[in-house]
Amino acid sequence: MRRLEWGGWVSVAFSGAAMVVGVLIGVGEMVNPGTYTDVRYTWLHLAPAPGPFPNGFSLVVGTLVDPISALMLIVVTVVGFLVMLYSIGYMHQDRGLPRYYAELSLFLTAMSGLVLADNLLEFFVFWELVGVCSYFLIGFYYEKPSAASAAKEAFIVTRVGDIMFLLGIFLYFYNFALAGPAGSGGWAANGFLFVNGNQPYLLGHGLGGNSTLLTVAGIMILGGAAGKSAQFPLHVWLPDAMEGPTTVSALIHAATMVAAGVYLLAVASLFLGFTSTDQLAIVGIGGFTAFFAATMAVVHPDIKRVIAYSTISQLGYMVMAVGAGFAMVGLFHLFTHAFFKALLFLAAGSVIHAVGTQDLFKMGGLRKTMRLTAIAFAVGGLALAGIPPFAGFWSKDDILSAVYSQLGSHPAYWPFFLLAFAAVFLTAYYIFRAWFLAFSGDHPRDPSLGHAHEGPWTMQVPLVLLSALACGAGLLIFVPGFQSLLLSGAGATGIPPVYGTTDLLISAASVALGVSGIALAWVLWGNGRVYALPETSAAQPVRRLLLKRYYFKIGYDWIGAKGVYTIARAADFFDRFVIDGTVHGFERAFALVSNRLRRIQSGVVSDYAAYVVAGLIALFVILLIVAPYVVSRLGGG
Repeated sequence: MRRLEWGGWVSVAFSGAAMVVGVLIGVGEMVNPGTYTDVRYTWLHLAPAPGPFPNGFSLVVGTLVDPISALMLIVVTVVGFLVMLYSIGYMHQDRGLPRYYAELSLFLTAMSGLVLADNLLEFFVFWELVGVCSYFLIGFYYEKPSAASAAKEAFIVTRVGDIMFLLGIFLYFYNFALAGPAGSGGWAANGFLFVNGNQPYLLGHGLGGNSTLLTVAGIMILGGAAGKSAQFPLHVWLPDAMEGPTTVSALIHAATMVAAGVYLLAVASLFLGFTSTDQLAIVGIGGFTAFFAATMAVVHPDIKRVIAYSTISQLGYMVMAVGAGFAMVGLFHLFTHAFFKALLFLAAGSVIHAVGTQDLFKMGGLRKTMRLTAIAFAVGGLALAGIPPFAGFWSKDDILSAVYSQLGSHPAYWPFFLLAFAAVFLTAYYIFRAWFLAFSGDHPRDPSLGHAHEGPWTMQVPLVLLSALACGAGLLIFVPGFQSLLLSGAGATGIPPVYGTTDLLISAASVALGVSGIALAWVLWGNGRVYALPETSAAQPVRRLLLKRYYFKIGYDWIGAKGVYTIARAADFFDRFVIDGTVHGFERAFALVSNRLRRIQSGVVSDYAAYVVAGLIALFVILLIVAPYVVSRLGGG
């Protein structure tokens, strides 16, 4: 086992080197804002031909470093390194460590390739590689039926979104490269690229439009993002993905797979542009999901699934910001969220590593024996709840203010803004409900959990570093270099963020809701209390509805088992008994005829002589009797 752990240190070393490079690239973009480095190679070149490509057409692969990819690269490499280091202590007793570290390293490689891709086809290749890595890691404990089932569920549900994404790519390609004038579009001139030479298409002004085709293409892109980022109605796979190791959950939720969907929407918004219909759909999906997922987190007893629902909800905020036209505000929240969400998952992993259960109702009193973990979870919870000065406050309130600024010109955004605003209260409530259940009180509710203790230093160091980032990452918005990184990515320069009276009022209301949610959690669950909803309560049906996840999981399973399986059986019947039956029927008929004809070839000379005589007699009858009769009848007519 010790040799296998040394293999983990190799992965830590390489991920650490990647982190150094990623941070240096990010710092370089801060020092020189607005720079674009695009290194590309021709993969396939089509010769000139009449039509839209008189000068030929090239498909390329390349690396594009711009403010957006630099920001994402910091997130992926920093969180990836800390998760890899944490894995040394968390996974040391597990089997399959070489497979684990290989898959985790491939996961980080795929996400790095995705954020550095300079065209949509290359982007899609790494997008799919991220998906298959998530399948491997969610199903890491493949001996458990629940883990294998969760991996398949994640793979199948995200494939629905991936098909939509691929259709969106084709539609964009048709609109900008095939249907437009030859050589006029960036893709037609440079090989399906996001950029035309060194001039990026920003804020949708480069390739924008408002046609029905572009609206459909935007909806397809939204579908792809909804699948990867677990947005309604393709949200069902993410809570079940908690069957994988907690380190995998931290990486998926903070820096890789689910972040890819928001990144796709942001890139499409900035480089291609969405129609007004697309924007309304994106705002609607994001705002509704932010509230919808938060409601399910308020009742769940599993500590990892509570955090998983919070991820779905927070991704809804990011999606809503992109839809409202503030892609970089959404990416800023993605940046801060990555650190405090990784912190929450790794703190939960520390608890699970110590007590061996994910059931919050068996825990309690853990702050006495796991003080560092308790503090780390509280810091992550405060950042998630949007309490100043923690990171989530700055980015989440920026989203609320940004969307509010659009309500005058887009009144249809109002319902979704109010849902997202209400989710602030629920977020603070459910995350501190989890904290009070796990850490408050005098002792664990399950006596067998009294042996809990902190993990090794490889688990504690990432908790400390992520706690620092969860406290300070949001304050980077006041650092001029970081401002330049965000603003140059949004196509503007030299315009620092301005916080007016309306923004301050929205922030005050948001903080008040967050504090109220924490206070309610304390009243119901604080100091070791466990609130039990009376069975006669009128709220019991609502509680069951939330625990059943609004029956979406059951409904999808029914559709799969009854609808899809019935169609598959009907197709199988048609294939077996109609298509194959027809082919086999002809086969048997020809075999029967040939078998009968074969028997004529007996090899006996006397038989052949008899056939000759019979043939002559038949010919004699035809020529001397039948033919004259036919001729006479025809002549007589």
